[in-house]
Amino acid sequence: LSVMAVAMSGGARDEAAGLLEELLRHQSDGDAERVATAAADFAGASPTEEQLQAAATAISEALHRARDVNDKAAQGFYLVASSRVDLAREADEPAQRSAEEALELFRALGRAKGVAAALEAAFHVQAARQNPNAGLRTANQELQARVRSGDKPGEAAILEMIAHAHAGIGEPQSAINAATQAVEAHRALGDKEAEGSALHLIAEMRWALGEHAQAMEFARRALAVFTAAKCSWGQDKARGTIGSLFAASGHIEKAPNRQEALKALKDLARAVEKKDIEECKSAEDRLNKLRDLVTDYEVVEHLSGILEKDPTATAFLKELGWNFGDGEALDGTYIKQFNQQAFYLFQMMNGMGFGPQFRGVHPYRLGRKPEDYLALEVAQLPETEAWQMDMGFRPGLMDSALQSTAVWGFP
Repeated sequence: LSVMAVAMSGGARDEAAGLLEELLRHQSDGDAERVATAAADFAGASPTEEQLQAAATAISEALHRARDVNDKAAQGFYLVASSRVDLAREADEPAQRSAEEALELFRALGRAKGVAAALEAAFHVQAARQNPNAGLRTANQELQARVRSGDKPGEAAILEMIAHAHAGIGEPQSAINAATQAVEAHRALGDKEAEGSALHLIAEMRWALGEHAQAMEFARRALAVFTAAKCSWGQDKARGTIGSLFAASGHIEKAPNRQEALKALKDLARAVEKKDIEECKSAEDRLNKLRDLVTDYEVVEHLSGILEKDPTATAFLKELGWNFGDGEALDGTYIKQFNQQAFYLFQMMNGMGFGPQFRGVHPYRLGRKPEDYLALEVAQLPETEAWQMDMGFRPGLMDSALQSTAVWGFP
């Protein structure tokens, strides 16, 4: 149980595998635009070589079918998807060729969203070559051409693409500037779904800048626009951001999806108890989208009793990909949590007793071997007392930092 929260947050099931399933489903349905979107998400999820090969094969087959029937738009989106997957395989030359071919197809078709998708794929190739400005120059040249020709849909789509590009290379203010223009352009076109998407990006960038109040304002505006557009995926995205902002500010109970997250956690516990694979996967997928809205304590509280009562439940979760950190061969971060009462009993047995105002350590230890150990803590103290107010600081917090090193002596 010491690493249950880590197992939960690292999840359990392979994210890339789930995104590959989504990509293949859209490919089977013949939805080329969604394949391109899914390919971008999949490529960013650190897929294995085997998964990349499966995606590349499926996209290649779909591209051949689109060429056989001369479906230019589908060809363009499959080329964008191919570019994303090739780049994830570190094949930047094929990725560039596919992005350029897609761009020419979409220009000829006058498909604004397709042009933006191809430009974004080309930008990622340049970014991978450590030259993102080359990709941005191409996008800005295309933007100016659209402005001169009066192509308002093209202008709006490329502005949002440029905003996402700046966000991707860690330039939040430039992303905000482009997204603000995109909001106005989408609003003028009456495209509420795209307007909501641009507003949501501004919220994310405000958050990246540490401007929580402004981030909350834009996330709420995005939610209102998505709601007016009856866009369910947008509403889910905006609510998730609002919830994460509340959680980051210590007001998790105000998050709009808080009850949904708790229900997903209860459903997960029930599925684990029944060893129902499909229900478990479904609950886990829902919970992973709302992970900021449940605490590690709540995860442990819901699952610890089941795992203590039924040892086979641990094996069941391991089969689903959960990592409980109980094998030296496992890679990744290993965190062990120690019981707080046991921690302070240990201190007392070694001659150091602490009063309530100095019992702030909830100890964790990071690392697998003694030479790698690093002590961590979560300091949580009772309400500030008058004498501490007079001093202007909490001595217990300062002392907790020293106390936490005692975890080096724990088993």
